[in-house]
Amino acid sequence: MIRTTDSGSGTDSYRNVAAIVIALAILQMATGALSVVGPLTLVSQGAAPLKIGAIVSSYALGFMLGARLAPREIMQIGHIRAIAGFAAAASLGAAALYVSGAMAWWMLVQFIIGLSVAGFLASGESWIADAAPSQSRGAILGFYLVTSKLGFMAGPFLVAGAPAGTATGFLIVAALLTASLIPVCATRRAEPAAPTAKPFSPLRIWKIAPSAIIAALVSGMVSGAVLQLYAVFIQDFAVGSVTQTAAWFNAAMIGGSVLATWPAGMLSDRMDRRMVIAGLALVAGAAALVMALFSGMLPRMAIFTIAAIWGAGALSYYGVAVAHAADRAPEGQATSMMSGILMVWALGSMIGPLAASTVMSFIGPSGLFLFAAVTLFSLTGLMLVRRTGTAPVRDEDKSDFEPTATTSVSVVEMTERAEEDQEWSEAPEAEFEDASWRD
Repeated sequence: MIRTTDSGSGTDSYRNVAAIVIALAILQMATGALSVVGPLTLVSQGAAPLKIGAIVSSYALGFMLGARLAPREIMQIGHIRAIAGFAAAASLGAAALYVSGAMAWWMLVQFIIGLSVAGFLASGESWIADAAPSQSRGAILGFYLVTSKLGFMAGPFLVAGAPAGTATGFLIVAALLTASLIPVCATRRAEPAAPTAKPFSPLRIWKIAPSAIIAALVSGMVSGAVLQLYAVFIQDFAVGSVTQTAAWFNAAMIGGSVLATWPAGMLSDRMDRRMVIAGLALVAGAAALVMALFSGMLPRMAIFTIAAIWGAGALSYYGVAVAHAADRAPEGQATSMMSGILMVWALGSMIGPLAASTVMSFIGPSGLFLFAAVTLFSLTGLMLVRRTGTAPVRDEDKSDFEPTATTSVSVVEMTERAEEDQEWSEAPEAEFEDASWRD
């Protein structure tokens, strides 16, 4: 395996990963666009909320299996072939959704798209982890995560002019998935090794860090439901183009999470992480409750502001939960612990849309955020109960917070490698400070 050396400049470090980061950002544009096109097309066909929720859950099921199985596929055929195969399958799936409105067809195709997106992410992110030099791995991880979220924010705007239910939106999504291959084919980077982390079972994680399991499961439930069904919710207050309103609503939620993730992480380094999770869930729950009860009466700008507050709370505490799990992980097993947390989150993202759509089928679109509010308030209570029953980790035993994402095991491995590189680089300096030749 060929790696870049660590002697290059900072600019070279980013150039090494630029092609893959761009490819993954385009992939996120496609998934962001699909989160609008898919649900609005189903609504235009008269689909009930429960049907939409079941279809969205099939995507989450495919994503969960893809995240688990992708490393094996990458090992067998290599990164470039894996990315090409996954991108082609997802692109064909996006176009095929327009072929039929049958529920079974949509569930099958969404399952394939979810599996393919997870495989693409695992392939690309492990490439980034390998290409990033040790001295800038943490900075490159942050750069990638922000770029990825910006891509997801931009996607819905690309389909904002496409009328719901027409082929235009699906063709745009398919074109984006195909376009994501171009940067990958253009790179001259050697292919890296496949991801190696083997996730802990949820039961084993529960014995070590039950609060992390609870928070990750709820995070998956709430984010999986809202980020996939918000296009159904916004129809009650959309003015003009529904797709354009959905794009701005999505941008507000993701923008709020981008602004809050680092402050929340740094705060959790200084106090019990469970209290930070409880506080973020409380803020997000309050915003969700206001959204559920008053969205029909508030001006659009107020709704977008509340959506940003909700995103700042609900979409930023997953990284804190991962850090809490890492704090309690056995020596040398943090990667397996965090990989297991990702699987728990994926399970939640499959359960959440089904539960939320069931509530929506009884009380209407506002049930989406009512479900989110009740779930987030429950998380607040559970974190407070856990806080009183178990002592917090001492500050000196905590791992430093690092941004993470609910995408693949590769980001988890990259986070831990960045921490190991930092510890290694600091150790010689400490030894030299005690050396007698300095006296």
